[in-house]
Amino acid sequence: MTDASTDAAVDTRREQVAAANRRFGAVLSVIGGVLAAVALVALVAGGLLLTWLASAPPGIDDDTADGLRGTATFALSSAPGVLALFAMCGLIAGEQMRGGRIGRNEAAHSRARSASRGLPAASFVSRFRVLPTGWHALWIVVGLAISVLLVAVPVSSWFTGGWPTSIDDEDAFDVYWVIYGGIAFAVTVAAAASLLKKLAYRRAVARGLTSHDGPARGQRFWRWFDYRWRFDLWLAGLGGLTLVLALTPLRGAVGPDASGADLAAALPGVLTFVAIGILVTATGVVCSLNYWRAGEELGTGESAA
Repeated sequence: MTDASTDAAVDTRREQVAAANRRFGAVLSVIGGVLAAVALVALVAGGLLLTWLASAPPGIDDDTADGLRGTATFALSSAPGVLALFAMCGLIAGEQMRGGRIGRNEAAHSRARSASRGLPAASFVSRFRVLPTGWHALWIVVGLAISVLLVAVPVSSWFTGGWPTSIDDEDAFDVYWVIYGGIAFAVTVAAAASLLKKLAYRRAVARGLTSHDGPARGQRFWRWFDYRWRFDLWLAGLGGLTLVLALTPLRGAVGPDASGADLAAALPGVLTFVAIGILVTATGVVCSLNYWRAGEELGTGESAA
């Protein structure tokens, strides 16, 4: 067998493996999306079930009601978190396999061998397809819609005394919605920061402000902060989560049965954490806008070790 035929066979095999990976990645992505949808359905269904039980439906004895209440509480508390975790695993791995690749960084290994070191930094590199701007914006809208359902609805009921706050404390589920809604809002804010990063990067490339030859002198911080660890997106998401959770002290401090003293006691803490959330989010967004300074392309990444 000649070298040319051997190379052709290797290339063919690589294409077959890549195609199989893309198919399996598509399956994982679908599974992840379904699990995320089931988590949302569990939250909504659990809340509706507790609302129905709070109305004391006829024909339901105490034992049956307790069993249904336990099922609803599980659907509101533990189940969405577990489902969301597996959904994230499926979506991240699936999208990476479907639209990208992970490979050995030969340059890093060569440097490590020449320096007689063990495991090098950035021993693996990743490249994946960049999500189109339209799809990116659509997923942000979806995240905002979920956040409004899980956060705005219960928080507004704290002020008005309406549903879902109006049901008995035994069946109250509004706090579960706010917690998971805060997580959804955090992901949405991180996605929005990512979109701003993408737009700022493309504008910088169009203006000739950056290249793909690696970070210039004085820009290594941005490569470490924005590219290696993606701390910009973590900060944006953490700020979004803080903004939502900052509202939770208002639950017993506003509404028809609350007093001015209750609100006065809760307000300083609320305003403090709202300010912290805004500051952290703004910091993440500013860092995202400076991603172009890292000297790396969009849709790429590297391992820490």
